[in-house]
Amino acid sequence: MAALFVSLSLRAQILYVVLMFFTCIAAQSQQTNGTNFSCPSDSPPSCETYVTYITQSPNFLSVTSVSNIFDTSPLSIARASNIENEEDKLIPGQVLLIPVTCGCTGNRSFANISYEINPGDSFYFVATTSYQNLTNWHVVMDLNPTLSPNTLPVGIQVVIPLFCKCPSKNQLDRGIKYLITHVWQPNDNVSLVSNKFGASPEDILSENNYGQNFTAANNLPVLIPVTRLPDLIQSPSDGRKHRIGLPVIIGISLGCTLLVVVSAILLVYVYFLKMKSLNRSASSAE
Repeated sequence: MAALFVSLSLRAQILYVVLMFFTCIAAQSQQTNGTNFSCPSDSPPSCETYVTYITQSPNFLSVTSVSNIFDTSPLSIARASNIENEEDKLIPGQVLLIPVTCGCTGNRSFANISYEINPGDSFYFVATTSYQNLTNWHVVMDLNPTLSPNTLPVGIQVVIPLFCKCPSKNQLDRGIKYLITHVWQPNDNVSLVSNKFGASPEDILSENNYGQNFTAANNLPVLIPVTRLPDLIQSPSDGRKHRIGLPVIIGISLGCTLLVVVSAILLVYVYFLKMKSLNRSASSAE
C-alpha cells in the first residue's frame, strides 16, 4: 500500500513538473512572439508619431470623417498622407497616415483618443471596425472600467488607447525617427510593406518578433521603423479626376473649334483663288 502511494505521488510530481515546463514554454512564447508595445526605459516619455488607417465604405471615405474619430485636423492627415486637397472624396482602400501623440499609460505605450459613442457601438465593434484593430477591446475596457462593454450610453465620451511606441535611444541614434503603427493586412508581406513605407526589412523583422513569417500578425498592429515620413502614393480621387478632366475637355473643344475655323478660312481662300484663276483664263480667251 505504501509502495502504491509512493508510486502515485511520484507520478503526480512528474506530471506537475511536465505541466510547469510547458507553462513556462508557453509564457516565453507569448513574451517573445509578436510586437512589444511596452514603454522602453530609454525612450522619451512622449513623442509625435503616426498610425495608419485604411479608408472604408460607407462612413470613412473623406479625410474629415476619418479625422473626427482621431480627434485631429483634416489638414494634418492630408499633409501626412500626401493628399492634395483635404476635401477630396477618397476611394476605399486608400492608406492614410494619422498623426498622434504617443505616451506611457502604466507600462504600455498608447495614444489615448477621445471618442463619442454612437448608436449600436460596443467596445468590440469600435476596436475592430471603427479603429480597425489599432486597439484591443480588452484594453479599451480596462481604460473605461465603469462602462459595460456592450451597453454603452449614446453620446458619452470614452478613451480609446491606440497602440504606439516611441523610438528608443539606440533607434534614434541610428536615425529612426518614427515607429509607425500599421495593422498587418492578409495580403501584406515584409517586402511590400518595407517598399510602401520606405523602411528596412531587417528593422521590421527585428522590431516585431514574428520571424520571417508574419501570418500570425494578420489584423494585428505592428511597428514600422522609418527614418522619415513616407511619401504615400495615392490614387486620384473623383474630385481630382474632375479637376483634371475639365481643363482637358475645354482644351480639346477649343482646339476642335479653332481647327474648324482655320479649315473654313482655307477652303474660302482656295475657292477665291480658283475663281480668280478661272476669270483670268476667260479674259485671255477673249
